[in-house]
Amino acid sequence: MRVTFLGTSASVPTKERGLPGVLVEFKGRSLLFDAGEGVQRQFMVFGRSFMRVEHIFISHIHGDHVFGLPGLLSTMSLYGRRRPLHLWVPARSLDALRDYLNAIPLGVDYPLEFHPAEPGLLLDLGDFEVLAYELKHGVPTLAYVLREKPIVRARRSVVRALGIEGPLVARLKRGETVRLGDRVIRPEDVVYTTPGRKLVYATDTRPVYNELARGADLLIHEATYLDADREMALERLHSTAKEAAELASRLEVRQLVLTHFSPRIDDLAQVVAEASAVFPSVTAAYDGLTVEIKKPPRQ
Repeated sequence: MRVTFLGTSASVPTKERGLPGVLVEFKGRSLLFDAGEGVQRQFMVFGRSFMRVEHIFISHIHGDHVFGLPGLLSTMSLYGRRRPLHLWVPARSLDALRDYLNAIPLGVDYPLEFHPAEPGLLLDLGDFEVLAYELKHGVPTLAYVLREKPIVRARRSVVRALGIEGPLVARLKRGETVRLGDRVIRPEDVVYTTPGRKLVYATDTRPVYNELARGADLLIHEATYLDADREMALERLHSTAKEAAELASRLEVRQLVLTHFSPRIDDLAQVVAEASAVFPSVTAAYDGLTVEIKKPPRQ
């Protein structure tokens, strides 16, 4: 699972930071979370393919999260896209965003499928799924959870000791009991299950606890302000770096990556210092940052 931060600023771009966009590449699929202004250029700058994106998930329809959509959709068409593109938008904002895009002659000549996003399961892609839960902001806003289904594996040492061939291992993974000569081998003798990987994308919002995010391998959370500006965060329904770290600790996630920084913050070391005093495994994202979430080691 590879995560690329295409833009990490809030509200307006800066010389160093573009507007929000996070690309997740996983098991041959590409998913984009939010589409800030100029996002298609960010794909080019960081060597990623916007043509491979299958689904775009919009957290909410504030401009800094959607102004990149017209350019991205139009560029895809100019590059010859023909396969469908799926756009997920909080249900109560779907018509507004569709009207916005329809008002612009984008020249899109590939199928553009709009989907209302609501809390719960949104999409099942076989070995992983995408879910959503509500956040607390000034307009309908959703966090998105990419959750890999449990991974069924065979213990290598047991497979070697028994001399089992691949087809028999596959049957055991499917829960079947198999026979090898006079020996009966049950799935529990060979197979074990590990939890799948989980990523959570949560912006813009006050800190919101939700069980869907518990134990995530990676929590991507906004940190628009430092704690010195907590009153502003409360007023504008955003989070501080310290508050995001407190939430990460409560959720018992493995890694926290902060993003969506106010232009008022010109030194990300301040962000890391504030958050790491509460939660040890924290990174302040920058445009082009890539994070890999690896499978747990085999037994």
